[in-house]
Amino acid sequence: MHAFFHTKAAQRRSDWAAEARARAPRPCLMQLTVETEALTSLRALVARTCGDALEFMRVEVCDHGARVKVWLCLSRGLASQVMVAVMRSLPGAEFGRMTPLAQRSPS
Repeated sequence: MHAFFHTKAAQRRSDWAAEARARAPRPCLMQLTVETEALTSLRALVARTCGDALEFMRVEVCDHGARVKVWLCLSRGLASQVMVAVMRSLPGAEFGRMTPLAQRSPS
């Protein structure tokens, strides 16, 4: 009987974890381009807006070093907040694609 309870409890924990993953905001990849001089300001702005919720930031130099492309992996809700903050603080920024990412499989 004890083994049966353990199995049921483990199943409930597994079900709860699956529900939590389903409720979690789906990440997206947001692309933008800014002048190289604005990169430090952009990083600070993203850190203030997203905090620990930012999954990663990738930066690639383009246009012979004059501009940088930036990819942010974050939730769609945070992407909206970042867009508003960037438009207010860095009016020269150009927004690219926003690509939804596939839901991760459980590890």
